[in-house]
Amino acid sequence: MYSSLVLSTALLAPAAPIPRDSGPNATGPAPRVLALKADESGTVRVIYTVPIKQTVTSVYFEMEGNQQVQKQIEHDVVNNQYFNRSLSEFNGKFTTADGTPLTADEAAARVKKGATVLASSDGKPIGKTWLRSVAPETVIMVADGLSHANIQWGGAPYPSTPAPQLTMLTTDDKGTVTVPTTSQPTNNNGYDEVMWDGGGRAIRIRGGRFIGNGYYGDGQTTDAKVVPKPLNEVKFDAYDIKGKLVPRGEVQKRLAAGGMAIVAGDGQMPDETYLKGFHDDVLVLVGSELVIPITPIDQTKKKQNESFIKRNILPIEQKAPTADLPRLRAAPVLRVGVIKG
Repeated sequence: MYSSLVLSTALLAPAAPIPRDSGPNATGPAPRVLALKADESGTVRVIYTVPIKQTVTSVYFEMEGNQQVQKQIEHDVVNNQYFNRSLSEFNGKFTTADGTPLTADEAAARVKKGATVLASSDGKPIGKTWLRSVAPETVIMVADGLSHANIQWGGAPYPSTPAPQLTMLTTDDKGTVTVPTTSQPTNNNGYDEVMWDGGGRAIRIRGGRFIGNGYYGDGQTTDAKVVPKPLNEVKFDAYDIKGKLVPRGEVQKRLAAGGMAIVAGDGQMPDETYLKGFHDDVLVLVGSELVIPITPIDQTKKKQNESFIKRNILPIEQKAPTADLPRLRAAPVLRVGVIKG
């Protein structure tokens, strides 16, 4: 996902023009933006889940003549692996944005009251261009494990909103600012029907079509596609770091030759702790189309069998249907409610 967000390369300064002769991957992938704070014990922890897409086998039954026949089908599901780590447990490297080395304890001490941290998304050093968007004293963490992470939020000491995404914007040949967008906005005008499958996972249906599954409430793992789109065709609001609304016309001018921006993780201004380390001239964009879902780690054997989605296959733990049913087409499904996508 992160490589798709890097639509251009080097910036002279935050929100400054992007050199036309730069290579597309010169800066590396965008870092993760964290808002860290010590818990009641005084420990700074990063709590997150990692979605993993795997191929599993389900059992279902069909009537063939007057006989029930047990069959199997392989399909893909997304499960989440849970992590709860202190900074020292990452076995990473810590510095400030200006390059001053830090121990894990020194990094924790700097952020214990609440601060922005930029964390590598691929376990490699963060490109200098990204570091220019934050103050020199901002803590930088280089460690493995966060490339597909859904970071904990909500409830002290965690931030009140999902993690925003740092991205670079660029212009096309006509000088139009383009942004990465998702085909399945998280806050749309329609509704998702939420149902449980027999394995304890929630499945989400939009307009009668399967759009993803995972544990109910993760809200981040879908089959959405990321596509570039002109910024002037996207519904969004823009703010400065302090939360002051910036007129769309000014946004277009500031990004006329491309630039760096922070994209909110949902439809509201990000928690201020995410933004403490950034320079004042970095824009914050808030819009549902701009929220790019976390991509699961793919450990599947083959492409998902779409017929399984339509059938809602009966798990093997459940009792088989009675023989007087002519044909089993769907497992019992509990409709638990309706939520906004």
